[in-house]
Amino acid sequence: MLPPTKLVCRWFVLFVMAVLTMFAWGRSGAAQVAPTPEQPAEGTSGEQPAEQVDAQTLIKQGDEALQQQDFAKALQIFTRLAEGFSQQLDTQQFLPIPFTGRGRALAGMGDFEAAQQEFTRALDLNPDYLPALIARGEMLLEMGATSEALPDFEKAVSLDRGNLPALFGLGKSFALLGGYQQAIGPLTRVIDAQPEFAEAFRQRGSAYVGMSQTEKALPDLQRAIALNPEDYEAYVVLGVANLRDEKYQEAADAITRAIEHFKPKPGEEDQPFVQGYLMRASVYVELGKAAKDESTKRAAYQKSLDDCEHLLAELDEQSPATAGVRAAALTSRGVAERMLGEFGKAIRSFSEAINLNPELGEAYFRRGISFHNIDETKMAIADFAQAANITFDDPRANMWEGFMHAKLGDYHEAVRAYGDALAASNRYEPAYFNRGLAYMMLGEYEKAIDDFNEAIRLEPTKADNYFQRGVAYQQLQDYEKASSSFANAIEFDDKHQGAYRRMANVMMALGRTELANEYQQKAMQLAPQQTQPSTQQ
Repeated sequence: MLPPTKLVCRWFVLFVMAVLTMFAWGRSGAAQVAPTPEQPAEGTSGEQPAEQVDAQTLIKQGDEALQQQDFAKALQIFTRLAEGFSQQLDTQQFLPIPFTGRGRALAGMGDFEAAQQEFTRALDLNPDYLPALIARGEMLLEMGATSEALPDFEKAVSLDRGNLPALFGLGKSFALLGGYQQAIGPLTRVIDAQPEFAEAFRQRGSAYVGMSQTEKALPDLQRAIALNPEDYEAYVVLGVANLRDEKYQEAADAITRAIEHFKPKPGEEDQPFVQGYLMRASVYVELGKAAKDESTKRAAYQKSLDDCEHLLAELDEQSPATAGVRAAALTSRGVAERMLGEFGKAIRSFSEAINLNPELGEAYFRRGISFHNIDETKMAIADFAQAANITFDDPRANMWEGFMHAKLGDYHEAVRAYGDALAASNRYEPAYFNRGLAYMMLGEYEKAIDDFNEAIRLEPTKADNYFQRGVAYQQLQDYEKASSSFANAIEFDDKHQGAYRRMANVMMALGRTELANEYQQKAMQLAPQQTQPSTQQ
């Protein structure tokens, strides 16, 4: 929500403006309620004097109570306001004001259902009542109902295109829903008007991260942190930005700051920062993968393991409410254990995660890889198949299942599994490549060439795609096309020993003995330095 000090007490201004359109102001500035037949004027014989109500003061007091988060007091004031005027004024014009105030107070008290009813009452009376639209939108954002909040902010902006709370809510909603490009404009307008508004910078930075424009995201996130160093969410987004740029140490440092500054929601003070620890554990795994020496790798993997252990120790293992989080933490722990070469421990961790959440496809997938590591190929196939059934839009499990079938020499099943991977994602290059290899083993070279062509289309600078296509052409005795493929493989990897060796054979078949000898010599020079090309996984 927008900081009240930066938006000049927006609710007070909105309420007062609404009241000014309905009340005649005396010299003292107080709105005097006219007597009605049911309420005789002051001085009428036998009756009590009518109470004069200062609407401006009540609205101001109610808004101040909201800003001070004294929601019970605010609720009392706006209830008094509603009761004091409901019998004397046109309710359709006036009651959206106290109903909105009551809604905001109830939302602050966490009674979202009752707050929703108040906002609905306000908007039933006046569907274009801007304060109610904005307040309800902000409440829905807090509830996590972003898709429901978006229409409120869209309508609010259509009613007042310069309204900063509405613009901010619109930009934030788009950012949270993945409409990153749509979020940039409204958030930029808010930032231009309020250059000290930290959350606007954070939300725009998050949108830029979503658009993979980290060069624009980083300045926004750094500005957000400079304005509000306690905002742990800004550090989280900064960590994601650095992770996108493969700056793993910087990402880990940012997440560490997020963990240090984490502030749980009211009522959740005993809950650990689950997102922070799981995210840092994943970053440490990537840091280990990128490390050059073994000791640095193991140190990073151990840090990942430590984060998972810490998180698990903080969670109540007897509570069903923590089962999902514990399953995620156990899966992350299993990944770290596998990277440390502790495959038995990893399988136990993944199995515990599956027992807690049988629909956790990632745990089956990771356990399948661990089974593969200990040569339990059939167990691995079963896990990969189960993972694919759960995460049907993720091609990795089917691809690994195909790799396991190929390992057993069952190339027809391998082709089927790779095809399932491509059904999940027809842009998954490893599946085309590996299916091409399976077709090669079945002697179906033209089908293999088609798959290698698709792999080249998706990864046009990967030398092995050209190399394997060249081998397929060579098997078909189409030596000209084979030589062209091997030449391209060498173009993208001038140390590809297999391409030089195969090119030598092709040149010999074409009767170009001198060139064949040159390629053969180059292959022999590279042989001590180059291992055989590995199968993509």
